Amino acid sequence: MTSRNLRIAAALAAVAALTLTACDSGGEGGTKDKGQKADKAPPASGAPASASPEAAVPSPENPCDGALKVEVKAAESPAGHALLVATNTSDKLCLVDGFPYLRFDQDQATVLPVQESATQDRIGLRPGKSAYAAVLTSAGDGSGGKGRDVSRLSVTFQKPDRLTMEPLPGAPARPALPGGKLHVDDKVRTTYWMYDEAGAQEWVVPGGGAAKPAM
Repeated sequence: MTSRNLRIAAALAAVAALTLTACDSGGEGGTKDKGQKADKAPPASGAPASASPEAAVPSPENPCDGALKVEVKAAESPAGHALLVATNTSDKLCLVDGFPYLRFDQDQATVLPVQESATQDRIGLRPGKSAYAAVLTSAGDGSGGKGRDVSRLSVTFQKPDRLTMEPLPGAPARPALPGGKLHVDDKVRTTYWMYDEAGAQEWVVPGGGAAKPAM
């Protein structure tokens, strides 16, 4: 075979090889098309759909970010107790748990709650609604000792976890006291938060629930 014939045969063999390679792989265009079709394929029927955003709810750590207005009201009768009122001033639901953490003047200790007034329910306050806690400021029979006059009160709300019985973080509320002061003695106690005023007061008035502190 002449050198010219050898060159022609080699060229034909190279063309045949390229043709076979293109058919086997589908070419660059075939690979790209397959990739595009795979990208557009719908997810499997069992794949979860994207979740819709849920409505905002109060944080367990700070239910209303200072939107609970706290007031102290003097009870008309009997003497020796006051009423704590927490009103939701926001436009959303506020959650109140357990009992209020009360401290008078420079006290480091928190006022003990009346154990029998405990409830398992969380108090949900709609805008403008209030929760109530009655405060036994002093014993009427003198069993609480001489007592003292206090001029300042700090109120902190409780965390949802009642097992730890810890207050929520942040600055406490500092409501004004009726007449600028209260007389408290060693029997001072507070009830748990409740929906109604009468239900709270029955735990600190004569004939109501015994003011036994929670241990």
